[in-house]
Amino acid sequence: MKNLFNQFKLCILVAVVALVVGFFAGRGKTTTTTTIEYVKGETIHDSVPKPYPVINYTPQNPILPTKPDTIKINNTEYHVLKVDTAQIIKNYIVKHNYTITAFDNKNGKLIIKPVVQYNELQSIPYEFTPITQVNTIMQERLFTPFVVVSYNSLGFVGVGGGVFIKNVGVGAKYITDFEKKGFEVSGSVKF
Repeated sequence: MKNLFNQFKLCILVAVVALVVGFFAGRGKTTTTTTIEYVKGETIHDSVPKPYPVINYTPQNPILPTKPDTIKINNTEYHVLKVDTAQIIKNYIVKHNYTITAFDNKNGKLIIKPVVQYNELQSIPYEFTPITQVNTIMQERLFTPFVVVSYNSLGFVGVGGGVFIKNVGVGAKYITDFEKKGFEVSGSVKF
């Protein structure tokens, strides 16, 4: 009975030593992998309220649409250009829709769509699609400890541990059937 108790104490001691060695080996160096990914967000559709002018400026020499005209004075024909009022009125009434890409870069995309009618800026709708940078940092341990407890059909009990170095593992196990005792060394590969 005393021999059985000594073997049990030895099994516990081997397991504790394997656990401590594996714990400190597992705290060893790690390999860090950083993955940068740009994730497109949901597009925001909105409009800036109708702006009001801060300063109005009338140029001294405006460029106006003109059309050719012929004037007769005392049987002499003069060819002149006169202001085309109909063209000015037509341009005044027409609704001008513009599309401007303010920026399209790693921060996102901003499209502005101003509307001009009656010589005034009517509205400034916009579409903004944000892009978010996501950094994923993966740390992989160089050493990964493991503990093993086993029993088989031949009546052997085993306690041990080991360490994986990347994908290759090395381990040791104390085995006994409480009459015979021994050690087992093993190798493992992760797939």
